[in-house]
Amino acid sequence: MTSIDGTPAGTPDPSSNRLAWATLATVLVSIVAVVILSLTHNTEAAATVGSIGTAIAVGGGVQFTTRRRQ
Repeated sequence: MTSIDGTPAGTPDPSSNRLAWATLATVLVSIVAVVILSLTHNTEAAATVGSIGTAIAVGGGVQFTTRRRQ
């Protein structure tokens, strides 16, 4: 981000990058788990894992965006 005078505001917080990678990894693991559970006919478990993965993706995305803008 830039300040009012157009100069860079500094380096981004590295913890926000770790949060983004952790969120991405969790979502990818949940997608793989949903596919495996669906193929083994565990539809209720697949739906549960999918819901949890979606909640983590939304929560992590909101936190990442908020930390990136600060």
